[in-house]
Amino acid sequence: MGKFVLGIGNVLLRDEGVGCHVVRALEGIPPPDVKLIDGGTCPDALHFLDDADKLIIVDAVKGGGRPGQIYRFHLDDITLEQKPFLSLHDVGLVDNLMLMQLWHPDFIGIGEAVVIGVEPGEIDWGLELSPELREKMPQIIDAILAELNNTNPKGEVKC
Repeated sequence: MGKFVLGIGNVLLRDEGVGCHVVRALEGIPPPDVKLIDGGTCPDALHFLDDADKLIIVDAVKGGGRPGQIYRFHLDDITLEQKPFLSLHDVGLVDNLMLMQLWHPDFIGIGEAVVIGVEPGEIDWGLELSPELREKMPQIIDAILAELNNTNPKGEVKC
């Protein structure tokens, strides 16, 4: 039982890896009693969760906003597309949660799961975040810390 921050994304594609960059930044100021997980592109990153009371997933989200805009939503807010899976790279986070519950009946589950999405600016080869996302990193960290302390309002966060 506990709180987890799971950063996901591909750090080889600049802003696509924002979740991993956020987890690394949080490691420098580790929040107390929070397990930080750099999930990268690992399709079974959720296996590292031990019955989480609260899970905060940080990922790049194309919502149509400006680069660096922060979104907050629950997994239930995500609509699933009906498409065939061609490889494990096609399995998204929500699909992975569903599969995990099917494959592991003993998996107790996650209490509250919140997604902190960040609008990417550049998804191209490179290891660093775009200047827009680097500039927004303090606000992204603040949004996660507020969520850990349950001080974030419900709904979308726009920064």
